[in-house]
Amino acid sequence: MDMQLMGAGLEVTVFGLGGVFAVLILFYIATKIMLSFARKSAKKKEE
Repeated sequence: MDMQLMGAGLEVTVFGLGGVFAVLILFYIATKIMLSFARKSAKKKEE
């Protein structure tokens, strides 16, 4: 095994995991924003 190839594989792995975590964080933030809008609209309907 070539060490340059191992380094490239490790780099791809790090970028892949970083992308996965970035998408999870964005999904969490988007869900929180949608929940806040839903709660605000539910309060308006009650009044």
